Amino acid sequence: MRHVIEVPVISEAIRRLGAPTSAIVRMGDLLFTCGMPPIDTVTGEIVTGSIEVQTRASLNALKVALEHAGSSLADVAKATVYVTDPALMGGVNAVYREFFGDEWPARTSAAIKPWTLPFDIEIECVAAAR
Repeated sequence: MRHVIEVPVISEAIRRLGAPTSAIVRMGDLLFTCGMPPIDTVTGEIVTGSIEVQTRASLNALKVALEHAGSSLADVAKATVYVTDPALMGGVNAVYREFFGDEWPARTSAAIKPWTLPFDIEIECVAAAR
């Protein structure tokens, strides 16, 4: 059975982007997040700037959302990183290591056609629910 978990600031920010999605859905013992754009978890505003700044904001939003659901980045089994340009992956990887240390979840990275929104990255994951 699917259970939608509302994450107040993040869910509202995603709705303002016009995306018909939930921030997190729980199915059994797993949590599935939407593609988490670089959202300021205090103000709900989109964070712009370098790919490092945007990646940090996306991963922080992912961290906050997972913690709201009773999980954590340590529980992430699989992540998918979407960027608008593959040349950005060096900056993404540097920040990714800050958040995940030396024990990385499985990951897929994909370069996508730039969207009309003012950011260059989204990160989604599948994590164990506690």
